[in-house]
Amino acid sequence: MDDYQYDCPSADIDMLAHVISDLFPEQTQFAERIDDEGRTSLVIHYIAMRFGSTARRISIEVRFDPAALARYRGTPARMHARSYAVLRAYVEAMLGSLEEAYANGEAVPRSVEIEMGDDFA
Repeated sequence: MDDYQYDCPSADIDMLAHVISDLFPEQTQFAERIDDEGRTSLVIHYIAMRFGSTARRISIEVRFDPAALARYRGTPARMHARSYAVLRAYVEAMLGSLEEAYANGEAVPRSVEIEMGDDFA
């Protein structure tokens, strides 16, 4: 049984969620969203236990540039490893910056965004 929740109707977005799921605690929710302008996002909702004495709900929205996402979707699956690595690097960097803010005594935001552009695909 999977300890994560996936609400990603597109198989490729679901796969991207699975690629980064191990970076998050169990019970994390991954959801695909499409905004009013047709931009696809992967929204990650998780409970952070390490930012103080109480659990903290944090949301990370990974927004995909439409052209980059189209290029990604147009490449064969065997060529997706680079995109997976770029996504993981961006998410790891964001998690690191949240931890750094907390370590420096700064407020940790409850909601952050990551823009995935040309380097994604």
